[in-house]
Amino acid sequence: MGFLETEETDKFSFEAFTTHTFYTEINRSLVQKTLAPLAIHPAQERLTIVDMACGTGAITQLIAEEMTRQGHQQARIIGVDPSAEALRLARIRMETTAIKTELIQGETEDLATLVQDANAAFFCNAIHLIADKLSAFQQMAAILAPGGVLACNTAFYDGANLEGTTRFSRLWIRRAVGWLRKEHPEVRLSRDTRVTAMQWLSPQEYIRLLEQSGMSDVDTTQECVTMTLDGIRDLGCYWLFIEGALPGAPLTIGAAALGSTVYETGQELGITGVPRMWLQIVAVKG
Repeated sequence: MGFLETEETDKFSFEAFTTHTFYTEINRSLVQKTLAPLAIHPAQERLTIVDMACGTGAITQLIAEEMTRQGHQQARIIGVDPSAEALRLARIRMETTAIKTELIQGETEDLATLVQDANAAFFCNAIHLIADKLSAFQQMAAILAPGGVLACNTAFYDGANLEGTTRFSRLWIRRAVGWLRKEHPEVRLSRDTRVTAMQWLSPQEYIRLLEQSGMSDVDTTQECVTMTLDGIRDLGCYWLFIEGALPGAPLTIGAAALGSTVYETGQELGITGVPRMWLQIVAVKG
């Protein structure tokens, strides 16, 4: 996947951020758009849907709910993720859904051995973490049946930050660095560290990569989401965000710095939410 999770990073997971309404709704929008064409299939047909980098199952659950709404209770849903801890939480989450889901520990490279001729594949909120995006898209395209649909999205791309987003982010990081200097002067931030999550692409670059992967009819939309300060606080507890915002800081201290200054920053700017663009991509295998 291009990054390494450990017991320490499991303590600073993406899970809390996924519980916020704005996160659920932006991803539900993509799930419903992607799976809408499957509604014409007979209810007894066993459709196969893959959720790559499923994490703790937030999107997997939305997929199961949409398949249930369509009457496709026989659908086969496969969630794949490299983190054993994330899959443990996903299994708990998926216990409440009507459709049985297979949750498998693995990488993008393992997809071909896990499934073939899938009707749809999702790669949500993670493509920005992958260094070799073309290879990842090719591996996902390979598991799709002709006419199968690939969907992915990200809030970390060239175009995600609006003026209000940038203004908040800059002040927030500045306040967090000031907090570090006061509370933990022994911490030295690294100016040379460049995490994979900071390698942002434009929508046009994503289209080009997908077309090179054998996908066609690539549809991209950009949707504006207002992230609450509570949601931003939880994002500041995610290990990859900490490493990008405060490179070199221990995760515990970095999370404390970001969490201690997020509301102060909002108050200074007189806001209760921050706008951010989400790139939603749906493509069809030619």
